[in-house]
Amino acid sequence: MINGIGPLETSQVTNALAGSKLDQVEKLARRGELSRASQEFEAYFLSYMLKEMRDTVPKGLLTENKMGDMFYSFYDEEIGKRAAQADGIGLSAYVLDAVARNEDLTHSPANPSTSMKY
Repeated sequence: MINGIGPLETSQVTNALAGSKLDQVEKLARRGELSRASQEFEAYFLSYMLKEMRDTVPKGLLTENKMGDMFYSFYDEEIGKRAAQADGIGLSAYVLDAVARNEDLTHSPANPSTSMKY
């Protein structure tokens, strides 16, 4: 026994390690969910942008009907998904950075003057 501290039981060490591993797994899972959600948001944004851009172009003989509109709707959605998967326009990364900044702000120490860097 050193300075009043008794020997640690193996169950205490195992529980402490399991708790920290579980926290790490939960954080990784949350980051994966955030990454997927931000990518889906970017895909939706790009699809909507393509739809709105297409609405500014006059319709031709082949696309004046509802089937042409439906085709372009699916086409814009797929182009948006593929563009977001290929790193898109950076909107997904921006959303992830904003979430990370907000988490840093909520987990900052009680005394902000000591944590600020100039």
